[in-house]
Amino acid sequence: MSESYTLIVSGRSSELTANYFPPIELSPHKHYALALAELQTFNAIPNIDEGRNKLYIDGEEPIVFPTGSYEIEDIHHYAEKKVKDLTIKPNNYTLRSELKCSKPIDFRPSDSIGPLLGFTPRLLPPNVLHESDLPVAILKINALRVECNFTGGAYINERRAHTIHNFFPSVPPGYKTLDVPPNPIYLPVTVTSIHHLQLRIVDQDGHLINFRGEEITVRLHIKSI
Repeated sequence: MSESYTLIVSGRSSELTANYFPPIELSPHKHYALALAELQTFNAIPNIDEGRNKLYIDGEEPIVFPTGSYEIEDIHHYAEKKVKDLTIKPNNYTLRSELKCSKPIDFRPSDSIGPLLGFTPRLLPPNVLHESDLPVAILKINALRVECNFTGGAYINERRAHTIHNFFPSVPPGYKTLDVPPNPIYLPVTVTSIHHLQLRIVDQDGHLINFRGEEITVRLHIKSI
């Protein structure tokens, strides 16, 4: 007879944990697999965060952008309140940004928003319309990965991984996102006794996602195979 378990874990962090006492005992004579059945949260993922949130203008205090989800127009409106004669706008044909200011702008500091705007580390002379070196990187997240501590069978490039699901929010920032895989992928469970569950939601580089304190609920399904 097939066995089936549903595990639901919630929290306000991209690292979710649950401890089971008594532990969930799986039969040593059967093989089990796990899949993500559902993930619910709000898309509050910022594209400007601490560490890459400053605009350095010669002779002025750096403009510090609060953590949030910005379009290029939002960056312009926030910055122009702090410094006059500053224009930041997108070029929809080249997918780059254009910038002009009456003072030099320094994109060399490591905490500059230059990479988001498509600028490599350099000093921009004043009173010149500059086009970014690269396309705008307004979305710094390319993929969200859900990792589970007791599954196997997944690889990222040549490395083994604990990834059980890969997705990208289907709604704009500020909206509720509900991800229900139409064809859940079951991966082998590597333990026979589940004491501790740890889920991590990370980006394509393995960094924990900042959901800015929004509630996250994940439902998992375990079955014998």
